[in-house]
Amino acid sequence: MKNEFRQHWFAFRRTLAGMLRQPLTSLLNLLVIAIAAAFPLALWLVVTSLADVAGHLPVEPQITVFLRSSATPGEIQALRALEGSDTRIAKHRFVPKDEALKEMQQSSGFGDLLAGLPDNPLPDAIIFTAKENHAAGLEALQKELAAKPGVEEVQLDSAWARRLERLVALGRAVFQAVVALLATALVLITGNTIRMQILTRQEEIEVSKLIGATDAFIRRPFIHFAAAQGLLGGALASAIVWLALRWLNPAVRDLATAYGQQFELQSPGLQSLGVVCTATTLLCLVGAWLAVWRHLRRHL
Repeated sequence: MKNEFRQHWFAFRRTLAGMLRQPLTSLLNLLVIAIAAAFPLALWLVVTSLADVAGHLPVEPQITVFLRSSATPGEIQALRALEGSDTRIAKHRFVPKDEALKEMQQSSGFGDLLAGLPDNPLPDAIIFTAKENHAAGLEALQKELAAKPGVEEVQLDSAWARRLERLVALGRAVFQAVVALLATALVLITGNTIRMQILTRQEEIEVSKLIGATDAFIRRPFIHFAAAQGLLGGALASAIVWLALRWLNPAVRDLATAYGQQFELQSPGLQSLGVVCTATTLLCLVGAWLAVWRHLRRHL
């Protein structure tokens, strides 16, 4: 056990020494790994930030029910009574057509034109405020209200909920696709780097095999090299994303302030750092193991 640990320690020191002897090449390899890992990390932070904002928007989800001109007082009262009988409805407001016309005259700027109309073209309306802003629940409530007696049309004023949910879902789907593509690219990049190292140390490997070196002994330095590159590349990716978001967040905050909101993109924390470093290390190890396994299989 002690001898195996000593061999691993020796391989690790040799890996670091080799990286320090070629700092420019090592830095370029680390940058390739870091950039490949930075894209999905940045995308995930953006999607997570949007999802968090979507869940805390102060906008109340509202459904406007426009009544038929032939709606009876009993039908109107039955609709207004839904506030107490339907647990999905928080409150309601009845808007008579005369009040709606006055509001339109005040807000549209065409008060004189609307005042000259012989009849009021607007219907009576009831504005329901829902307790939750889940798009599926709002649409189900909209369909139920549209089927009620005396209802002419139902308008979902908070259709933004469905659009925002779909935007977040699209971001997650894009994130999964990007992760799959860049993970494959990272494995191939690491495998190609290890293959080039194997070619430069071909004679050393052949001599080691002649004197009885095992496959594990030959594989060990390349595995340590891949692990070190994956770990350092993941840390560099987190640093790149942190700097990029630190540069972008002032502009994001200014844009949110213009819309009366407070919002900024989340920066990578310790948990994100751990996940990214673990993922890049594992992917680099897979690439290195495949490259060495392929070489050893060809030269058995």
